[in-house]
Amino acid sequence: MKIKKNYRICSLLDLPFLESKRNHIEQIFQILEQRFNLKRNSKQRLLDLGSGDGRIIIHAGLNYGILSVGYEINPDLIKEATQQIKLLKKQKVHKRNNFRKIKIKMGDLFEQNIKKFDFIYIYSLPTMQKFLNHVFNTAKSDAVFISYKYPLKNFESYLKLDFVLKDNKNNQDISYFYRK
Repeated sequence: MKIKKNYRICSLLDLPFLESKRNHIEQIFQILEQRFNLKRNSKQRLLDLGSGDGRIIIHAGLNYGILSVGYEINPDLIKEATQQIKLLKKQKVHKRNNFRKIKIKMGDLFEQNIKKFDFIYIYSLPTMQKFLNHVFNTAKSDAVFISYKYPLKNFESYLKLDFVLKDNKNNQDISYFYRK
């Protein structure tokens, strides 16, 4: 996808890269297995909207063996994710076939049709949430949305809050799980 340079620059300023903490990622996936029927090596699909350095899609692809797609607008972060995948391949710890299930694409998260995905991960600042109607509208029925750090507000017509994952150390919310 070709993205105009001025639009990409504005997007990078408005939507800075905020990384999901690695120690929270495994907890999130455990909840997906326990409460939302995530199955290892299944035909399920995960989408990360604004995938940054790819840590969510890499984790899902390598540890759960599901198709994991990330859309990112920052070419430097796409390069970083691609380099991380290459490094992990060289270590020969994970099944080689699972690397084929990880896809990172240049794209604008606001323009994606997400109807083929079972799980949609998003780390959205509250200020950008007003632009997410299209995203929720194109999701298939019963899709699970994982919102890291911030609840998705004013989307009750699309989403139902199903579970809140809390940090055991300080009892703060880590992630919000919604069903469409």
